[in-house]
Amino acid sequence: MTATYTAAIHTIKSKLKLSDEDYRALLMDLTGKSSSKEMSQVEQRKVRNHLQSLAERMGVAQPTRRRPLSQTEFDQVKKQTSPKERKLWALWHQLGRDGLVQNTSAQALNAWVQRQVGVTALRFCTSAQLDTLIEAAKAWQERS
Repeated sequence: MTATYTAAIHTIKSKLKLSDEDYRALLMDLTGKSSSKEMSQVEQRKVRNHLQSLAERMGVAQPTRRRPLSQTEFDQVKKQTSPKERKLWALWHQLGRDGLVQNTSAQALNAWVQRQVGVTALRFCTSAQLDTLIEAAKAWQERS
């Protein structure tokens, strides 16, 4: 994993067009070490996240969804979803754990939603459509 972080750090460094002096100063400021190879995985993650946020603010990198959400970001996303949507997500992930769904991504769920109720995305579903989807997921689970 540390090789992955090192590669990501150097990729973002090149996108930001940082000079070697600036890069080393940034590392020293964040971790007290002048080389990414000397850092622990936690320190590398800290540097990578910092560089990624700089790159996003400067417009040289797209925001990444692979980064875990902070607690406040998670709370905001959770407030935007209804209890029925959360229930459907829980059922969808359980179907994945049971081996009935190979891809538990949002795109896969939205594709299934479109096939079931004709709505392009879960967030556009009405309460009645969500009830239909929840019952369909439960029935799918029971059939296995």
